[in-house]
Amino acid sequence: MYINESIKKYVDDLAAREPTPGGGSAASLAGALGAALLEMVCNFTIGNKKYKDIEESISGYLIVIKKIREEFLILVDEDTKIYSSICAAFKTKDEKIIDKALKDGYYISLKICELAKSGMKISLGLAEKSNVNLITDVGCGSEFLKASFYSGVFNAEINLKGIKEKSFIETESLVLRILEKEISDLYKKTISKTNERSCDYAR
Repeated sequence: MYINESIKKYVDDLAAREPTPGGGSAASLAGALGAALLEMVCNFTIGNKKYKDIEESISGYLIVIKKIREEFLILVDEDTKIYSSICAAFKTKDEKIIDKALKDGYYISLKICELAKSGMKISLGLAEKSNVNLITDVGCGSEFLKASFYSGVFNAEINLKGIKEKSFIETESLVLRILEKEISDLYKKTISKTNERSCDYAR
């Protein structure tokens, strides 16, 4: 689907009066962009003599963030597919089929949130010790990941609202709240360190 299409086609389709692609797919793309920026930071740190002592740890970050970017890109299309499935499920008026489709949609959104949080962990590590010349890219990458996360939460919550199984809603709502607390803490630390090292770069 979109993973092999041009950026223009994707954005044009996103803007069109069509149900897909929508917010979940865009959230995945935002996450992929954030991860790509962090990947660039890793690539500009590795091989730089000034950062030779941290090259091993940055190489470890690079492996992880590349995988996160690839998974986000897969979800750009997967979210589009699942939304179509949800629309089809509602046409059946079968509660079990609808619940199953909504749960599938929820899990896609949850995956977006989990990937964004994992990416933010890498952001913090890079904010602390990557190539300072790329520190603003760490900050930008963090902002994209934050946007991806909270967009994922919006979509996860709307799917939960349509599900009839109360125990599922209670359990998964708690999962989302825990993830929100975790990424919020990571984001605050990342931006604080990014701002601190931005001052060092200005000197």
